[in-house]
Amino acid sequence: MSRERLLSLKILSPEGTILEADSLFSVNIPLADDCPIGIKPGHAPLIAETAQGQVRFRSAEGESQIELHAGVLDIKDGLVIILTPGKVSATPLEITEKIESDYDRLIGSLIEKINLNQDAEI
Repeated sequence: MSRERLLSLKILSPEGTILEADSLFSVNIPLADDCPIGIKPGHAPLIAETAQGQVRFRSAEGESQIELHAGVLDIKDGLVIILTPGKVSATPLEITEKIESDYDRLIGSLIEKINLNQDAEI
Protein backbone atom coordinates (compact mmCIF):
# COMPACT_ATOMS: atom_id res chain seq x y z
CA MET A 1 0.00 0.00 0.00
CA SER A 2 1.53 3.35 -0.99
CA ARG A 3 2.20 5.99 1.65
CA GLU A 4 -0.13 8.46 -0.14
CA ARG A 5 -3.10 6.16 0.33
CA LEU A 6 -2.70 5.65 4.09
CA LEU A 7 -4.62 7.48 6.85
CA SER A 8 -3.60 10.35 9.09
CA LEU A 9 -5.11 10.73 12.57
CA LYS A 10 -5.35 13.96 14.57
CA ILE A 11 -6.87 14.08 18.04
CA LEU A 12 -7.55 17.62 19.26
CA SER A 13 -8.74 18.98 22.59
CA PRO A 14 -9.32 22.53 23.89
CA GLU A 15 -5.81 22.34 25.41
CA GLY A 16 -4.20 21.47 22.07
CA THR A 17 -3.13 18.47 20.03
CA ILE A 18 -3.29 15.15 21.91
CA LEU A 19 -2.02 12.94 19.11
CA GLU A 20 -0.90 13.10 15.49
CA ALA A 21 -0.19 9.87 13.64
CA ASP A 22 0.49 9.30 9.94
CA SER A 23 0.82 6.29 7.65
CA LEU A 24 -1.96 4.33 9.35
CA PHE A 25 -3.56 1.23 7.85
CA SER A 26 -6.73 1.49 9.95
CA VAL A 27 -8.44 3.37 12.79
CA ASN A 28 -11.25 1.99 14.99
CA ILE A 29 -13.40 4.40 16.98
CA PRO A 30 -16.41 3.84 19.30
CA LEU A 31 -19.45 5.82 18.15
CA ALA A 32 -22.26 7.25 20.28
CA ASP A 33 -24.79 4.77 18.84
CA ASP A 34 -22.88 1.92 20.57
CA CYS A 35 -21.46 0.68 17.26
CA PRO A 36 -17.74 1.06 16.61
CA ILE A 37 -16.55 2.20 13.20
CA GLY A 38 -13.55 0.82 11.35
CA ILE A 39 -11.86 3.28 9.02
CA LYS A 40 -9.50 2.27 6.22
CA PRO A 41 -7.94 4.30 3.41
CA GLY A 42 -10.55 5.44 0.90
CA HIS A 43 -13.33 5.77 3.52
CA ALA A 44 -16.18 8.07 2.52
CA PRO A 45 -16.45 11.48 4.22
CA LEU A 46 -18.30 11.28 7.53
CA ILE A 47 -19.13 13.36 10.59
CA ALA A 48 -20.30 11.46 13.68
CA GLU A 49 -20.52 11.66 17.45
CA THR A 50 -18.02 9.46 19.28
CA ALA A 51 -18.49 7.67 22.60
CA GLN A 52 -15.99 7.48 25.43
CA GLY A 53 -13.69 4.55 24.83
CA GLN A 54 -10.56 3.25 23.19
CA VAL A 55 -9.46 4.51 19.80
CA ARG A 56 -7.23 1.92 18.15
CA PHE A 57 -4.97 2.58 15.20
CA ARG A 58 -2.63 0.33 13.23
CA SER A 59 0.56 1.22 11.38
CA ALA A 60 3.61 -0.69 10.14
CA GLU A 61 4.97 -0.49 13.72
CA GLY A 62 1.93 -2.29 15.14
CA GLU A 63 -1.30 -1.43 16.92
CA SER A 64 -1.65 1.44 19.39
CA GLN A 65 -4.56 2.76 21.40
CA ILE A 66 -5.66 5.76 23.39
CA GLU A 67 -8.75 6.15 25.58
CA LEU A 68 -10.73 9.33 24.95
CA HIS A 69 -13.81 11.09 26.24
CA ALA A 70 -16.79 11.40 23.88
CA GLY A 71 -16.43 13.92 21.08
CA VAL A 72 -16.87 14.49 17.36
CA LEU A 73 -15.35 12.57 14.44
CA ASP A 74 -14.61 14.09 11.02
CA ILE A 75 -13.30 11.94 8.14
CA LYS A 76 -12.33 13.44 4.79
CA ASP A 77 -9.66 12.66 2.20
CA GLY A 78 -7.76 10.19 4.38
CA LEU A 79 -7.64 12.57 7.36
CA VAL A 80 -9.38 11.37 10.54
CA ILE A 81 -9.93 14.16 13.08
CA ILE A 82 -11.37 13.61 16.55
CA LEU A 83 -12.40 16.61 18.67
CA THR A 84 -12.61 15.63 22.35
CA PRO A 85 -12.41 17.22 25.80
CA GLY A 86 -9.37 14.99 26.41
CA LYS A 87 -7.91 11.62 27.28
CA VAL A 88 -9.55 9.45 29.91
CA SER A 89 -7.34 9.32 32.98
CA ALA A 90 -7.43 7.65 36.37
CA THR A 91 -8.81 10.88 37.82
CA PRO A 92 -12.20 12.08 36.54
CA LEU A 93 -12.22 15.03 34.14
CA GLU A 94 -13.58 18.13 35.84
CA ILE A 95 -15.67 20.03 33.33
CA THR A 96 -15.03 23.70 34.03
CA GLU A 97 -16.65 26.65 32.30
CA LYS A 98 -13.41 27.24 30.37
CA ILE A 99 -13.24 23.64 29.12
CA GLU A 100 -16.91 23.73 28.16
CA SER A 101 -16.45 27.06 26.38
CA ASP A 102 -13.34 25.81 24.53
CA TYR A 103 -15.17 22.63 23.52
CA ASP A 104 -18.13 24.66 22.22
CA ARG A 105 -15.68 26.82 20.25
CA LEU A 106 -14.08 23.72 18.69
CA ILE A 107 -17.47 22.31 17.72
CA GLY A 108 -18.45 25.69 16.25
CA SER A 109 -15.23 25.77 14.23
CA LEU A 110 -15.90 22.28 12.89
CA ILE A 111 -19.45 23.21 11.89
CA GLU A 112 -18.15 26.37 10.18
CA LYS A 113 -15.52 24.32 8.32
CA ILE A 114 -18.16 21.84 7.18
CA ASN A 115 -20.43 24.65 5.98
CA LEU A 116 -17.56 26.31 4.08
CA ASN A 117 -16.67 22.99 2.42
CA GLN A 118 -20.30 22.41 1.44
CA ASP A 119 -20.58 25.95 0.01
CA ALA A 120 -17.38 25.42 -2.01
CA GLU A 121 -18.78 22.21 -3.54
CA ILE A 122 -22.01 23.87 -4.68
